[in-house]
Amino acid sequence: MKQYVSLVALFLLSLQAAALELARHPQVFDAGQGVSLTLAPTADGKQALVQVKGINHPLDEVVFLTQVRELGNEQRDYGIRLDGRDYNLLNKRRAWSGESFQLNLPGTEGFELGYNETKTKALKQSELLALYKRQEKAGLQARLAAFDRKKRVQDYSARLQQMDLEATQACGTPLATRVDWSAFNDDLLMSVSVPHFCGEVVSQMASLCGRADSYKSEASTIKGVECRFGDSMKLREHDGQLSFTTLKDEPNQGDFINAILRNR
Repeated sequence: MKQYVSLVALFLLSLQAAALELARHPQVFDAGQGVSLTLAPTADGKQALVQVKGINHPLDEVVFLTQVRELGNEQRDYGIRLDGRDYNLLNKRRAWSGESFQLNLPGTEGFELGYNETKTKALKQSELLALYKRQEKAGLQARLAAFDRKKRVQDYSARLQQMDLEATQACGTPLATRVDWSAFNDDLLMSVSVPHFCGEVVSQMASLCGRADSYKSEASTIKGVECRFGDSMKLREHDGQLSFTTLKDEPNQGDFINAILRNR
């Protein structure tokens, strides 16, 4: 049944691509350093083809059919599905000097875009649409849209290790955060930044060590941190091992952890 639904979904996407009617006036923007972006809205303005070129990134030269979200006052977001979640690839905003566009790529701070009239005049929309259809038929966009659990865990693990390293350097003692990844379902991994939550203990320890050398002796008694998600926030210690339980959407975990660490 699952395979049947997937085939139906692919068929509907193919029909959608075949029926795309693009507006007459596409635009090409530059972001500097050889990076450019092509924006080709559909005739009804509800979608747009967007392609980024010149980046060292898996999204390079992929043509996405973005969903346009109107925000009012001629401001809008251009969204795609990326790694299992919604992602705003492009933003249009109003500024005192006029409209501005910003390209957002995972792992970057964003690129401000400037209109390029020469490249816009040279653009052939028929070739852009044809490339989108070929990529869509090959399943390229679908693969980028799908959640990659292994990659997400690798990325989160690397970020936690970096936070551990910074705390280790600040406190002058080895600190490590351990997470049982098998206990996290895909929904949690897609909706929550695990390093933001589970790395907060060593982050607060690094802050305390940086403020007072006296806390470094306290930190030296810590053997490690174990982190999990639960129904309530807790930070307990047993034989030098910190056990931290956090919960999704908890806004004050930094203050909570800091208070407990200072009063151990």
